[in-house]
Amino acid sequence: MPIDGSTKLVGVFGWPIAHTASPAMHNAAFGALRMNWAYLAFPVDPKNLGPALAGARDLGLVGVNLTVPHKILALEFVNEVDPHARKLGAVNTVCIENGILRGYNTDGYGFARAIKEEFNLSLKGKRVLVLGAGGAGRAIAIQCAVDGAARVFVANRTLSKIEPIAREFASAKTAFKALPLDSGELGRVIDDVDLLVNATSVGLAEGDSLGLEASLFSPKLFVYDIVYRPAETALLKIASENGAKVANGLGMLLHQGVKSFELWTKRKAPVAVMRRALSAAIYGESK
Repeated sequence: MPIDGSTKLVGVFGWPIAHTASPAMHNAAFGALRMNWAYLAFPVDPKNLGPALAGARDLGLVGVNLTVPHKILALEFVNEVDPHARKLGAVNTVCIENGILRGYNTDGYGFARAIKEEFNLSLKGKRVLVLGAGGAGRAIAIQCAVDGAARVFVANRTLSKIEPIAREFASAKTAFKALPLDSGELGRVIDDVDLLVNATSVGLAEGDSLGLEASLFSPKLFVYDIVYRPAETALLKIASENGAKVANGLGMLLHQGVKSFELWTKRKAPVAVMRRALSAAIYGESK
C-alpha cells in the first residue's frame, strides 16, 4: 500500500536497532491484508525512552514494540500495564489509544509457542535453565512458571539482577535457583536440566561467545537461543556439535510479533506470510 495522509504507523524502539527484521515481518502482513499501515524502526537511546514514547503518542502512532534494552525500563513510562506484563516484569509491546500508553508482554507467549513448534516440547514439568536476567530473560523465566515448569534456574553475571525474578517465584509452585553465569557453576546443575535458553544478547555480534564448555551439552538437552541473526550462534554450534537439539530465536520473534500485530490491529495475523518475510529478510530464503 502507498504511504499517504491516512497511513497508520507502528514501529520498534531499540538501541541498537539496525539488525531488526520486524519491519519486514509486519509490513508484509499489512500488504497481504491490504491495510494502509506501515512499520518503522527507530534507534532510541535508553535515556530518551520516556520522551520517545511520549513523542510516539503525540505523533499519532498506534503502537510500538520495544527491544533491547528498553523492556524493563518501559514500565516507568507507560500509563497502564497489562497484568500478565506486570507479572513478567517487562513490556515489549505498547498500544496507544486515546492518548493512553498501555504496556503488554508478548515475549512469554512467543517463547512458549516457539518451544512447542521447534521441539514439540511443553514447558509443563520441565527443568529450565535461563541465561540472562534482562527483560527477555525475566519474561521467559516467569512464563516457564506460569506454564507449570518443575524448576527454573536463572544464571546471570551479576547475581543481584536476578533478585526481582526470584521474588516472583516466592509464591509459585515452580522451584527456583539463581546462579552465576559461569561454566563451572552451570556444570553443577546441567544434568538436572531439560531445556537451556540463552536470553542474553551475546551472539548478536560476530565472535560473541558465552564461553560455555562443550561438556555442558549432550543429546538429552534442548538448547534455544533467542538470537536469530546469525542463524547459528557460537552457543548453538557447540551445542549441536555435542548432540543437543537446537533452535534459534526466529520462532519466538515470529510469534511475539503475531501477538503484537493482533493487539494493534484487532485482526488475525497472516502467520505464514510473516514467517516467509522473516526468513527472507534474515536468511535470504523462504520457509
